[in-house]
Amino acid sequence: MIIASSAKKELAIPMQVLQQQQPSSTTASDTSTTANSDSTIQLAHEYCRQQDHKDIIHFTKRDSNTANDFVTRVFGRLSRNVDELMLINVHESCRPVQCEAFIHENTVFLTSPVKEQWNDGEFQSCVTHLIELAEEKTGCEYLVIAIDRRHCTNNHNAMLRAFMYLGFQMIDPSVYGQEAGYILVGYEL
Repeated sequence: MIIASSAKKELAIPMQVLQQQQPSSTTASDTSTTANSDSTIQLAHEYCRQQDHKDIIHFTKRDSNTANDFVTRVFGRLSRNVDELMLINVHESCRPVQCEAFIHENTVFLTSPVKEQWNDGEFQSCVTHLIELAEEKTGCEYLVIAIDRRHCTNNHNAMLRAFMYLGFQMIDPSVYGQEAGYILVGYEL
């Protein structure tokens, strides 16, 4: 008896130029802008008990001469189409986790959250929280997470299984042409 089909659903994700979304006044607790158009948004973290722990999203204008930013490291050829980068700090189990991100077309691209060791359920909680942030704060339709093979040398299969358990699908390298050192997984928001 066959219970489930092994056929995989194709995931085609369109791309666009990064545009900063304005935070809603009900969720943002503090927003500051500097003269060079950098801005920081702080959002109350609803799961952490400590009041001073907030999710922080820092927007920076991308310097096209920088050769070692997230976009260039992962995508090389697409890097000219991105003007703005984000640095996202979330508190998971009241410990900070940092990810780099950018938005291109209707897709949020994000580095995989990396910590030396995850407690039981902590990775799932962190990724779920990042999905919620992407869905609620950006208005995008897709989330793509770039997994750096160097950060998970011994357990990248376990990490891929963890992402797939959460509903992600591996993206064929021909879709975005990422560098060989990265694995992309996609999620439809």
